[in-house]
Amino acid sequence: MAAAASPKPILFLLDREFVDGQLPGQRFFCRHSLLLEGALSSIDGLDAQLDVRRIGFARPRREVIAAVGEQDESLPKLVLPQGVRSEHANGAYQDRQYVTGAEPILAALNGLLGIPVAHP
Repeated sequence: MAAAASPKPILFLLDREFVDGQLPGQRFFCRHSLLLEGALSSIDGLDAQLDVRRIGFARPRREVIAAVGEQDESLPKLVLPQGVRSEHANGAYQDRQYVTGAEPILAALNGLLGIPVAHP
């Protein structure tokens, strides 16, 4: 599915487990994506309100590039539907804002979908 075709916010996460060719013989997880995986599994209905896409570690990350352009393949990333705005957005591509990083994504989801916030 193309990024532009999704009526829901698209949440790009790194695969739950991956290898890095520059660090052979090890398996990794992304702590930022893992935080969002926890939110997806513990906040009722959140996963149904998002188009969640898990992406491999290797670059280029073509699906991410298609959604936000070549300037920023870093993950995790939340791509908002066309016309939807968030004060937490830190970029835009083809009239779609996006939010990068676990904490800003959670703040954006609070504003957009009303999810709970982390206790201070």
